[in-house]
Amino acid sequence: MRKFHPLNVARLENETADSVRVALQVPDDIAHEFEFLPGQHLPVQTTLDGKIVRRTYSISSVPGQMPLEIGVRVQPGGKFSEFVANELKVGDALEVMPPFGQFHASVAADNQKTYLAFAAGSGITPILSIVRSTLENEAESHFLLFYGNRRQRTTMFIDDLYALKNRFAERLQLYFLFSQEEQEFPIFSGRIDQEKVAELYTAFCVGLEPDEAFICGPDTMIEGVRSALSDLGMPDDALHAERFGAAKKKGMPPAVVASGDEHDCAVTVIMDGHKRTFGMVAGDNIVDGAAAQGIELPFSCKGGVCATCRTHVRDGEVRMDTNYGLEPWEVEKGYVLACQSHPLGSTLTLDYDKT
Repeated sequence: MRKFHPLNVARLENETADSVRVALQVPDDIAHEFEFLPGQHLPVQTTLDGKIVRRTYSISSVPGQMPLEIGVRVQPGGKFSEFVANELKVGDALEVMPPFGQFHASVAADNQKTYLAFAAGSGITPILSIVRSTLENEAESHFLLFYGNRRQRTTMFIDDLYALKNRFAERLQLYFLFSQEEQEFPIFSGRIDQEKVAELYTAFCVGLEPDEAFICGPDTMIEGVRSALSDLGMPDDALHAERFGAAKKKGMPPAVVASGDEHDCAVTVIMDGHKRTFGMVAGDNIVDGAAAQGIELPFSCKGGVCATCRTHVRDGEVRMDTNYGLEPWEVEKGYVLACQSHPLGSTLTLDYDKT
């Protein structure tokens, strides 16, 4: 099982008035554990007021670059982000789990592709890593990036993006959209939604045949971009998306509890070659059920997005409420998100070692 490691903060910079760039130093002896693919994320935790607070942040730096960098958008009332903005200091340690995530680019030097990217707000963080890694390592590939924000002054990594444009002027097309600032050209005003994507595609992608698209932003934006690109002829397997702030699905029926027994299901987890069994109420999700018995299973967002809690059902059956983190092939192979899964029988075996 991937474990948390203390990483010291090497650098802190105010990226915008409401965001912070955090650089994390990885010790040499565990550097191999923190190798990553562009687009992946880091589960990060610290203890605040005696309680562990855990969040997931995408890596904005590129593979091979140290220290690792993440971008933290400061949310009003956000316990972790306000701690980063107001209390975290250079030299402090954060507990960080090695990189993870299915949203990433597969960079290859011999690729000759045309890529699209659509990002909104802090969704630029993994996209920045993907765009830079691709341009630096695929000399014949091109990228078109559309990046939406409310205002220019709240646009994260804007200097990094202009620097990339200067380095790769012939292979990077960079377009900014703002929803709360009037623009000279109306096409660059408003949010990135289905209608706007169709407008942008018609204006800037005519004659191109994009091979892949990377999309990162809130749930409604993801669906709008997907729908537009699908209507424009891009196949579903060429559309790669990562959500933040995924909307919770409403109206899900409660898990069926077979009896009034306090522990309705015996769950066995296989982790690091060891087995451990605990009892849990069938109506709980597996992560919470394990925690109630003093067993900590991997998790981060608990919203079905980050896939840190990904595990394989070796025996038994579960009902998974929400899935934004697994690909269809993973679900077909028996992988589930433990934070969203409820046992449907009296026994269940989960294998965290199966990859």
